[in-house]
Amino acid sequence: MRSAAALAVLLVVALGGAASASPKPIADALDAFAKIDDYKMTIAVHETAGDRVQDRTYDVLFKKPMMEKIDIVAGQDRGSSVVWLGGDKVKAHRGGLLSVIHLTLDIHDSQVLSLRGDAIDTATVPAMLAEFDRIKGTTTEAPGPQIDGAATDVVTLDVADPSTDKGITRTVLYLSQATHLPVRRERFVGAQLVKSENVTNVQANVGLTASDFPW
Repeated sequence: MRSAAALAVLLVVALGGAASASPKPIADALDAFAKIDDYKMTIAVHETAGDRVQDRTYDVLFKKPMMEKIDIVAGQDRGSSVVWLGGDKVKAHRGGLLSVIHLTLDIHDSQVLSLRGDAIDTATVPAMLAEFDRIKGTTTEAPGPQIDGAATDVVTLDVADPSTDKGITRTVLYLSQATHLPVRRERFVGAQLVKSENVTNVQANVGLTASDFPW
């Protein structure tokens, strides 16, 4: 029979092992992103503001340190494109006959904001991860559900002061356990889901160059 002391040691070891195996998805995501120079992804977004609804699908290109291009490939303003090279300006054009007219706009110009007022820079992986450090609140990390057949971890931020985040009270980020990159983000106002972003077709280190972000 093991002594009480021996059982205590085994319990400490077991608890220590459990603690070390607990999810740390934000840290893993930051480590994974540090190894990525560029990426492509598709984001399908459903967004509401009061009785208004916006559904769009975006093709997103990103290259470090801070180059981003978003093409609206489905939904409202299909064919429009926005390029951001860091800073407070973007280059944009609408779809259709107006595609030949390229405008330089402030990054927060209403013409290039989403329905809830989100700018192009909020759709980057580093911005999604930095949100949990930038916005004050309570963050929890845990194993998440399967999404499209793949295991995830879930990170939840309960916002301390929603006025600092456009009224959002809770943000939930789902990260792939395989790649540690985002596969879904959800934003809530109280119990109401006001924005969902589903990420697919993620390709990392594809060799993007400055020419992929025409200015």
